[in-house]
Amino acid sequence: MKIVSIFLALALTAVAAETPPKMSRVTSVNVPADSAAEYYAVQRDTAEVYKANKAPFPRLCWTSLTGEPTFVLLVPLSGIDKLNDPTWLYQQGDETSRQDRFSRLRNTNGHSTSKIVTDEDDAGWNPTPNGAPAAFASVSHYSVKSGKTADFLALIKEATATHKKIGKAKSVYVGRVSYGGDTNEFHVVVGYASLADISSGGAFRTAMGETAYNAFFKKMGETINSRQRNILRFRPEFSHVPAK
Repeated sequence: MKIVSIFLALALTAVAAETPPKMSRVTSVNVPADSAAEYYAVQRDTAEVYKANKAPFPRLCWTSLTGEPTFVLLVPLSGIDKLNDPTWLYQQGDETSRQDRFSRLRNTNGHSTSKIVTDEDDAGWNPTPNGAPAAFASVSHYSVKSGKTADFLALIKEATATHKKIGKAKSVYVGRVSYGGDTNEFHVVVGYASLADISSGGAFRTAMGETAYNAFFKKMGETINSRQRNILRFRPEFSHVPAK
């Protein structure tokens, strides 16, 4: 029995090693006020292309409610080797419609950044992975000190458990920047059904307990260089969630 268990463990380890981590391409665009109407019209039209042609993967979009006026687009990436391939969107429609779509987008685009983000599933929580995101999200961008990644992820697991205990959050997504930025940058996205549900520090303190709360933030201060936080609104009219 012991030998069978060892072989089973080795087999599972091999499968895990062969399974690539889930990655996404995350694009953030600062939308100029004077071209915002046309920019969002293009995004709406693009979402219709995804829906009409039944894209097999999601296209998820948010707009900022705090900070710079920002449009955030997330699409999954099956592998780094696909970065140089024509995108699914580029292959839809004839040449004229493609050029028109990209010309409209180019003429209305503001400054944009594109990053490849790798999921850290063990630190997060998503009870409905195939569903649409929650209506709102509290998004934190952390700069983690060199050599402190394991400590940081342990703290985020603790925070995720606390969000679940509070009972307002719908999901917690954790991702690490792999390309396009600082590889010690982590994104933590907590989804909520309403703005009123976004937890205050008081709720977090109560759920965690005073002693644990103080210890948690002391450790976090020793682990990160900085944290930026904003609130985003999910935009289903610009998005596509495949039917399952």
